Amino acid sequence: MYPGIPIKRLSIEAISQNKVQWATGIALLIHIVGIMGMIWIDRYWFASMTPLNLLLMFFLIIWSQPEKKRSFYIFVAISFLGGMISEVIGVRTGVLFGNYAYGSIMGLQVAGVPLIIGLNWFVVLYSALATVYYFMDHFKQKINLSEESSACSPISLKLIISGAVLAVFFDWVMEPVAVILGFWTWAGEGLIPLLNYLSWFCISTIILSIFRICKLKPDNLFAVHLFLIQLMFFMLLRIFL
Repeated sequence: MYPGIPIKRLSIEAISQNKVQWATGIALLIHIVGIMGMIWIDRYWFASMTPLNLLLMFFLIIWSQPEKKRSFYIFVAISFLGGMISEVIGVRTGVLFGNYAYGSIMGLQVAGVPLIIGLNWFVVLYSALATVYYFMDHFKQKINLSEESSACSPISLKLIISGAVLAVFFDWVMEPVAVILGFWTWAGEGLIPLLNYLSWFCISTIILSIFRICKLKPDNLFAVHLFLIQLMFFMLLRIFL
């Protein structure tokens, strides 16, 4: 069937592709229902399901991850803890992101920060990094760059910076929608400060740098699909809400 390729490897790749298809289908269905529900039925009831949605997306990324090395779980833990610590400092002091507060709609909180936000830091950062990696790798193959000269090396600083920029862009798209749905509120006139995006970039860069230390490869195709699905989800809500 495929000369030179072991049957075991083909089986593993087939299972991985099947997981990606199932995970993508589930994510797409949930977000389509969410858009329709928020626009035409009851935005606040559907918004209250956000913690369950984020939790499911987190587990789908873990489930679809091709290689579940110890270093991958280390990155998951650091993303969660780094995100939570940053948010606690931000909520308590206003130094990192500005003056804001989370609403009760996001579920169980610790020191004023919903636990689901820690998982969301992982989902956003890993999905953004996987998306940058996927397109850089695709471009590299198109022009036949060598691995040494490729910008999509697993430990490339260029990849880390690009992932952080994409994560900040996602936050910029999401912010107005999150405020409308009551995920969190900003003090004063409700304007989102530039400090929020600067801090997002700096913290994202620090957390994503774990990939340089652990020499991980963010090659989860479902994470790419999820990033694009969620980006379109918030873009549409930003237009219609």
